[in-house]
Amino acid sequence: MRLRHRTLQVGCTLLVGAMLVLISSGCATAVEPAITPLPRSMKGYELYSWQDGGSWKFSLLIGTNRQKSLGEIKSAATVLPNLEALRSVLQALPPGEFITWQSAEGLSFPPESVIEQVAQICKDDGLILNVAK
Repeated sequence: MRLRHRTLQVGCTLLVGAMLVLISSGCATAVEPAITPLPRSMKGYELYSWQDGGSWKFSLLIGTNRQKSLGEIKSAATVLPNLEALRSVLQALPPGEFITWQSAEGLSFPPESVIEQVAQICKDDGLILNVAK
């Protein structure tokens, strides 16, 4: 059990690090940096969303067999502040990866137009999106 927990911690740390690199690269010069591919996940990825003021925030976490806490989902280390940040992270996923967009208490789905944009990004990048409304 400790090994699995440690493996999950390492995987999450790598994911968070890659996301931070991708997000911060938006502030770089005009040179387009290569997107660092994210690892393939045996359980796919979990996408969460919520409205914060007038904007939509997202969190993309490695899939597991357990429910994530709201604290994990909304952790500053995992929050994607807008659709463009989400797009950057989705583009780093390997084609064929499964993404389940789900909700829970304290979370919500954005308007259908935003869901359609995310679905198109996934389609363009060869990702399989399941919206679990």
